[in-house]
Amino acid sequence: MARSSAEECAAALAEVLAPYAWREFTDRMLARRAVSAVDRYRVLAFLAGLPGTDVGDVDPVEPAEAGDERVDVLMRMLDGQGWRGWSLARLCTDLSSALESWQAARNSFDSNVRRLLGGH
Repeated sequence: MARSSAEECAAALAEVLAPYAWREFTDRMLARRAVSAVDRYRVLAFLAGLPGTDVGDVDPVEPAEAGDERVDVLMRMLDGQGWRGWSLARLCTDLSSALESWQAARNSFDSNVRRLLGGH
């Protein structure tokens, strides 16, 4: 059975985090690494869909900028959770789902603002 895009994203995130002692990360560092891993997954998935594209080797993922608003989104999701006790698979599924939900809400808000302002 083929995996969904969300499952592939979570798997890519897990692949990035697996080599690290991720349970020892601060909430912020985990969020920063998750944001950059999801970004890389999305870029690589986009490029893979372009005919004749060969991505080649990719460098290790660097943490996203601390000021990235998505880091704060994940920080709020992790707040008060016992995520260090979760499996890596569950953690990555929850992180990628939180980012996907945030992006959908943001897209909806942007669309509504454009509609209210008379744009398309």
